[in-house]
Amino acid sequence: MNPETLRESAILSVDPQSADKGIWRAFLIAADIQGSSGYYPAEVLQRDGSRAFPAGTHVYFDHPTGSEEVERPERSVRDIAGYLLDDAAFEEGLEGRGLFSRIQFTESAKPLVSELARIVGLSIRAAGQIEETPSGRVVRHISEGLSVDLVTRAGAGGRLVSMTESATSESPPAEKDGAASQGSAATIPSTIGTGALLSEVASMKDTLGDRIEQLSVDVARMSQQLKEAHRETEKQARQNQNLNETVTFLRDRAEKTDQKMAESKHLGDVLTELLEAGLPVPSMIRLAKGWQPGQDLHEQINHEREYLKKVMRDSERGALSAEHRESSHLGLTESTSFSSTSDSDLAEIRDLLAGGAL
Repeated sequence: MNPETLRESAILSVDPQSADKGIWRAFLIAADIQGSSGYYPAEVLQRDGSRAFPAGTHVYFDHPTGSEEVERPERSVRDIAGYLLDDAAFEEGLEGRGLFSRIQFTESAKPLVSELARIVGLSIRAAGQIEETPSGRVVRHISEGLSVDLVTRAGAGGRLVSMTESATSESPPAEKDGAASQGSAATIPSTIGTGALLSEVASMKDTLGDRIEQLSVDVARMSQQLKEAHRETEKQARQNQNLNETVTFLRDRAEKTDQKMAESKHLGDVLTELLEAGLPVPSMIRLAKGWQPGQDLHEQINHEREYLKKVMRDSERGALSAEHRESSHLGLTESTSFSSTSDSDLAEIRDLLAGGAL
């Protein structure tokens, strides 16, 4: 948040009953409205108002120009129009919702204020911190009230509300005894007449109109934010769906790969066991043709060995007929020869095993 000088102003809409002596009730800043410097939340005014704008705060004619702020930031005594009689206080009532105080104008300023009250306004100058948010600038802290100025056009609802008769000295509050000041302020009678009341009603209409307009702006802004949030939610949902589909695809592919790797490892173990058994190629081919997952290969190998021994014995006795040799697919020469297995034989045996695993 950046420290900045806050300036706020709106048109004064009150034309009080004229009086030679007067203490004006002033609406310094309206709460929850968008001013020229930023949006003023009610909680900020409640927290910082009385400290930032205490009794004795100067009221000047007009804001200083840019060159005046550099050359004479303390302002000129010739521009003083009055001062705040009370610490600014947060109020909610028929006159509005925001910071209120009373202003004691100087003798020279009183006639001009009475004459121009309908067409001029009040504008505060203060130092504070403003936060840049997606919805706009928001005043987060008012550290010091610099002045309350009479200006041609005012923002943040600043205006003179009514005039009351002054029954006390016009010296600044700091020069008066605290208790006596409180007692005098309590006895100041109100001289608001019918004209002032009508003016205040008109002012209330203007204030309500401003607040309704601001609410319309806020509603439109929130509606736009809601639409953007809805679009973002839909986008996120699509991204999540795509991500879930990708994860499912990768999981399925990983499971299939793991399954193939497990099957390949299992077939490799079976092939290794066949080769290590030292059987002739026709015997390995015969076992591969008949092999099914879950079979006891070791037992099948033993049966094949016993069969080979029987064939060899029968061959030695000449009892193996040509027909028997043909049906067994094992010639006498093959049954007694344990030559090395060729690559084509290994490929055939591996294909036969893979077919049995399906």
